[in-house]
Amino acid sequence: MKVRHLLVAMIAWFMATSVLFAQADNIFRPVYLAQDPVLAPMSFEKLDNLTTAEHYPVAASSAACGPACGYCRAGWRLGVEATFLAPMGGNQAGWTFDNVTTSITDSFSTDAHGIDGLVPAPRLWAAYVCDNGWGVQFRYWELNTSSNYADPYFLSGDTFGFASGTNLEMFALDLELVKEFCVGDWNMVGTFGYRHAQRDTNETIAFNGAIARPGGLGGGTDIFAGTASGIAVFEGDGLTFSLSGYRCADCCCGLQWFWNARGSVLFGDTYAGALTHAQLISPGGDANNTNGGYAGDSDTIFVAEFQLGAQWSTAVKCMGGRFFARGAFEYQHWGEMGAAAGASSTAGELNVGELTMNALAPSDSLDLVGFAISAGIVW
Repeated sequence: MKVRHLLVAMIAWFMATSVLFAQADNIFRPVYLAQDPVLAPMSFEKLDNLTTAEHYPVAASSAACGPACGYCRAGWRLGVEATFLAPMGGNQAGWTFDNVTTSITDSFSTDAHGIDGLVPAPRLWAAYVCDNGWGVQFRYWELNTSSNYADPYFLSGDTFGFASGTNLEMFALDLELVKEFCVGDWNMVGTFGYRHAQRDTNETIAFNGAIARPGGLGGGTDIFAGTASGIAVFEGDGLTFSLSGYRCADCCCGLQWFWNARGSVLFGDTYAGALTHAQLISPGGDANNTNGGYAGDSDTIFVAEFQLGAQWSTAVKCMGGRFFARGAFEYQHWGEMGAAAGASSTAGELNVGELTMNALAPSDSLDLVGFAISAGIVW
């Protein structure tokens, strides 16, 4: 088990334990509150119309803040989110196979046949906020996906076959301070803290092909084989900060509009590597060509994230809190890395054919575009 997975499991255990204690507290709290009518619990059915002077002994400036549409209260904010994002960018590996005897050239690149479409990536968060709006928050997001492409090789006539694989792994772990406040009709949440993150992309291709040699060269068959792989990794620590806001649509049926913007500056190490190999086995003589490239650098990258959508919430009387569900458009931009590597290998026979294998681990930025669906509880 990876260290970050163990950390998430520990935090999940802590959250579950906290919920059990919170439930026990909800059972015994009425016993104590009954002794003091001033502290009697409020009805969550009327939170949307609460005023500070009438219902809650906090500063008037906080009357319009908080997750319940006009009510600021201490407690937990817990949520689980499913993001569905399409990656755009990354490594490139490919081959070019030139059959001179038939004047046909074929090619393939993982840049066009790699990870395609929306990829599920979970996110979870837990925060505790005090009456004054200050608190702490933990967030974790991970994307781990792969894509495989294959065209089988048949041992008949002039033909070829190949297989390719692409893997993308990313995660971000945040621990930050939280401040809930309000600006006009907007309930706002600002955060600032620490982030540890990783971006890891690797691709590989294996190729096999055969070309029948012309009679003038003595006949027989040329056998071609090749491999190409590229890897680019960044892992580092840094600062993360965000600002989000939500506004009630006249609190109609619990509907609220919300947006969230986050930026992170990460300092770490980048490693990029590329390796290619091309081989020819021929009655006229064999040939091998292997090349590689490597680069490493201390790096700084910037990550930008943005969400825009709507949420719905309703009171949960048995827990003394509110449940919410959200849907939003999401965009992430992971900036360019400071290291890049490339390699190319070629093997062939004159007047028969040629195989070229290419691998590139670029420093290009990576964009993620899609949507997010989440649910959580505030109490």
